[in-house]
Amino acid sequence: MIYLDANATTPLHPAVLQAMMPALEGVFANPSSVHKPGQDARALVDRAREQCARALGCSEREIVFTSGGTESDLLAVRGLAPEGSRVVVSSVEHPAVFGACEGREVVRIGVDGDGLLDVAALANALPGAALCSIMAANNETGVLSPLEEIAGLCRRNGVLLHTDAVQAAGKMPLPLEHADLISLSAHKIGGPKGAGLLWIRNGLALRALQPGGHQERGRRGGTENVAGIVGLAEALSVAAASLPEEAPRLAALRDRLQAAAEGIPRSRVAGRNAPRVCNTLNVAFEGCDGETLLTALDLAGIAVSTGSACSSGTLEPSPVLLAMGHPPHLARAAIRFSLWRGTTPAQIDEVCRVLPDVVERCRSRPDRRERWRGSAS
Repeated sequence: MIYLDANATTPLHPAVLQAMMPALEGVFANPSSVHKPGQDARALVDRAREQCARALGCSEREIVFTSGGTESDLLAVRGLAPEGSRVVVSSVEHPAVFGACEGREVVRIGVDGDGLLDVAALANALPGAALCSIMAANNETGVLSPLEEIAGLCRRNGVLLHTDAVQAAGKMPLPLEHADLISLSAHKIGGPKGAGLLWIRNGLALRALQPGGHQERGRRGGTENVAGIVGLAEALSVAAASLPEEAPRLAALRDRLQAAAEGIPRSRVAGRNAPRVCNTLNVAFEGCDGETLLTALDLAGIAVSTGSACSSGTLEPSPVLLAMGHPPHLARAAIRFSLWRGTTPAQIDEVCRVLPDVVERCRSRPDRRERWRGSAS
């Protein structure tokens, strides 16, 4: 299997598994217990926090461990923007951010045909807002947000800036100098599922969503996931160390795959003219159905996605592509390739070889031609 769905999740890195083994096999106690086994567990959590701080270039006090990106987004939005307050977001945010904004006055800022944020509209919407939440890299298209410019606008209007950087970690430097809060997830960078963190700039008062416990300096109650936290720390360290070599390598492979995809007639790359994260390619093949194409590629030994894994199973076209101006029939024809550390040139060559034939076979299916006529009309 050629696995090209890293934006959904990544395999556990061998170094991460090795780092987690003490917490899985021997150090079992509750880190809040005062006895020796408990303090052994506490030492693993403390060491992991130090490791995360080094990898991110921040203070240990600024890190709150969570269960993943979704909880980090929820904690950021609801911990700083009370019900009824105004929150400014982009129209292409992850569903976790939209869900976190329930009960707030939400202003959605549009994007252009390449997925680039309407910065002028953002500037007009910021006065009076409690929080602005703009993702660093889009999970479906890879399009990057101009966070430095956004941060300047937020500062001038006295608005805090949160960024979901789940898809940026390990692929680009993280924008700690621009944002006030940043969400990260372990399983997107070779770590375990069920672990993440929220970086919170020193001095911000955050309302806990899980009160009743002293853990995480009172910002997130509940017994810590020791093994997951250790795995997150190791994954962040590995990602930070490999970034200078890995990002250009993945970008070159992505560009090779994009050239092959664009060589297929009636193809359209989402965000083609925008800056994108190094590993992501979203392309629609007119006359195809994305689910059918995904299945055909799966049968050919190539694992891809039709969009966000959090929206899988729905027959609705991607809201991200619709926000970018894709007509519904074209949005339904899109698939996402997302590369990772295990992606090799030979694998990309094989995908480039197989893809044109798979697309042609999907287009030539009689039932597909009939459905295409109906959706296009």
